[in-house]
Amino acid sequence: MRLAGFACLAVAVALGSCMRAGTSGARAGAAATVRFAIAADPQSLDPLFAHVDANSVEQQVARLAFEPFIDIDERGAPVPVLLDRIPTVENGGLSRDGRIITYRLRAGVRWQDGVAVTAHDVVWTLHAIVDDRNPVRSRAGYDRVAKAEALDARTVRVTLKEPWAPAVATLFSYGTAPQYVLPAHLLEREPNLEQSAFSSHPVGNGPYRFVSWARGDHLVYEANPTYWRGAPKIARAYVRIVPDPGTNFTLLRSGGIDWNLLSPAQRASLGTPEELAFRTVPLALVAGIAINTTHPPLDDVRVRRAIAASIDRAGISKKITFGRYPVVDTAQSLDSWARDPAVHEPAYDPAAADALLDEAGWRRGADGVRAKDGKPLALTYVQFPESGTGVRVATVVQSELAARGFRIAIKSLSNAQLFLPKSQGGTLASGSFDMAYVPWPMGADPDDSFLLACAGNANYMRWCDTQVDALERRAVVAPSRAERKRLYAQIERRVADAVPIVYLFNPSYSYAYRTALRGFSPNGFDPTWDAYRWTLR
Repeated sequence: MRLAGFACLAVAVALGSCMRAGTSGARAGAAATVRFAIAADPQSLDPLFAHVDANSVEQQVARLAFEPFIDIDERGAPVPVLLDRIPTVENGGLSRDGRIITYRLRAGVRWQDGVAVTAHDVVWTLHAIVDDRNPVRSRAGYDRVAKAEALDARTVRVTLKEPWAPAVATLFSYGTAPQYVLPAHLLEREPNLEQSAFSSHPVGNGPYRFVSWARGDHLVYEANPTYWRGAPKIARAYVRIVPDPGTNFTLLRSGGIDWNLLSPAQRASLGTPEELAFRTVPLALVAGIAINTTHPPLDDVRVRRAIAASIDRAGISKKITFGRYPVVDTAQSLDSWARDPAVHEPAYDPAAADALLDEAGWRRGADGVRAKDGKPLALTYVQFPESGTGVRVATVVQSELAARGFRIAIKSLSNAQLFLPKSQGGTLASGSFDMAYVPWPMGADPDDSFLLACAGNANYMRWCDTQVDALERRAVVAPSRAERKRLYAQIERRVADAVPIVYLFNPSYSYAYRTALRGFSPNGFDPTWDAYRWTLR
């Protein structure tokens, strides 16, 4: 849910799990070890270079070791963490024109090598993020900073180039590409940050400190004895790399796992075992089918609208997610104040889809496949096996489009391969697909320019509408929520008409956890956000 102007992002949380070692009694107290899994091997442990993927792999381990400015609790409320207060106009932390933010760091926070966290770290990290020599995934928001100054050891003043409504909820907090403050004293003399030892042996300021990394197998963290909240009760975290969600589910059912994210089908089959409890987290994640609008015939809006009209989205929600993932028609989650409930993409209507395809010149042949100028209506649909729900969606979409005369080939790629940057051959970033199942995590603000603006770093559809671009620029500087809401409604209407994305659903993630694990309360962004308060009995 979005409370106090913050979103519960669906940062697409990893298909993770915690695995038990021995009996619950043997694990209690200082000797306890919590074991959980991430869906892929991290590429880097330096959060500066973290990749945002469908499973938030690198964010989960980053949050063990690093603190954000502001967190979101399990109820969706903002909580100051590295800051001693959230900047507002009322407390003097935010100027009335929205251009100047004054951050006050919490006293007593230290890096895990004992050095105090200071304003200099914040200013240095801001410069590192926008430095072109550092291949960060996104500079969105940080590139709006005109000047950053350390006023004293604990106070930073940031001046924006122009007012930007998402600033407080984004910088070093839950933006669409989260960043963390880094230790300047360890990094400012490094000639190449991406290749520094820090990438494989980070020093953070969070509840757990890094110990070791056996690439492709596991990572080990231990409780930080100097953590500002006090050392965590669980002494160690053993993080296994387990790509297969079915393996995690089997371990959960056999008693070898403490918690696991469940697909709706897994949740339905699990029942209510006495040794397990459940938590459901509403997310600001929107899953949909990205349509590559640069690939003919997908550059024809009639074909895109026909695709939308061919897919029974309500049926997918009911049959595949058991109603747990309700249908959504915009990039805004169902509880977002920026969503216009009157906006709808083309409804399921096979007859309308046939008429649109006929109008566009795609006629059925004797084999039932449509063709135009001798070329069949053949498309490649990409999905990733780490999402059980996504795999099931692919099968339904293939069948429903085939019924309308499409020939759909499903291509399965790993979560990592799908979301890698273009320089590393990432499928989405390079445009090597026709359609793709994508979960898009939204930030702690309704700003969706990262997805829908022409140059948006998650605009995998390569769709460009100059009017939407102009509306996006106005929406992030508008002086009131009412004006922003009006502008986002206009964006939503144009997107629904053009259909660069067939929006599917707005999930709520369901976790099962063993009752021996206490304090486990995942938020809408990250299941490890509150690892500092976990205990095992």
